[in-house]
Amino acid sequence: MSEKKKVLLIHPHADRAALPELAGALRRAGAEVEEHFMADDYSALLDKLEGDALPVVVKV
Repeated sequence: MSEKKKVLLIHPHADRAALPELAGALRRAGAEVEEHFMADDYSALLDKLEGDALPVVVKV
């Protein structure tokens, strides 16, 4: 990646990552990765979505 990209991976389960190797692969490619695991606290997700990271919902 030519410019440091910010990615927010949103996992639909509170207890596990969907495609757990995806975050590492993005980091190795130069991205700054933050992960959010869905739970009952939707305000935390809304706060993260206000940032400049590209949101990606990971469904498996």
